[in-house]
Amino acid sequence: MSSSVIAPPAPNGGNGNHQGHCSRCHRVWTLKERQGVCSWCHKPASCITATSKPRQFKSRSNRRRKQADHNSNGYDQLDGEWLTYYKVASRFKHKAKVEDTEDLLHDIILTLAVAEQNNGHKPFTEATMYRIASRAVADYWRAYYKVNNGLDCHTCSKAQRQKCR
Repeated sequence: MSSSVIAPPAPNGGNGNHQGHCSRCHRVWTLKERQGVCSWCHKPASCITATSKPRQFKSRSNRRRKQADHNSNGYDQLDGEWLTYYKVASRFKHKAKVEDTEDLLHDIILTLAVAEQNNGHKPFTEATMYRIASRAVADYWRAYYKVNNGLDCHTCSKAQRQKCR
C-alpha cells in the first residue's frame, strides 16, 4: 500500500521564475527576479503575489446589451405612411421645449397627414415632408413667443424687433 502526499507548489513556480503578476499591467510575471522591467509593458515593476487576481480581459460580447426603449410613445408601432410621418417628425421633436416635445411630434404628424390629403395628385416626397415639419416647428415657436411675450413679432422688421427689446 502506498500513500501519496500532494506537496504545495513551490513559491517561485518551480522553474526559477517568481509566481505572480506585474504591478503595472497585471499580466503574468515572467522574470526570475522579483523586481525589474516587465516584458509586457516595458516599465519598471515588481512581482505581486497577493491573492488579488490578475486583470481579466473582457471580450466585446460581454458588454451590456441594448434594450428596447421603455419610454416608447407607441408611434414606432405604426405602419405605412403614418410610420413615415413619425420618422420625419421624430427628427424635429428635439427642437421644442422638453415639456412640449410630444405635443410637437403629434402636431407635425397631423400636419403631414392633412398636407398629403390636401395635396391632390402632386408627389408628396420626403423633402416636402421635411419642409412642412420645419414650418410646423417655426409655427410652434411663433405661438410660444406670442403667448409669453404678448407680441406677434413675425410680421415685424428687424429694426422694429430691436426697438421692442
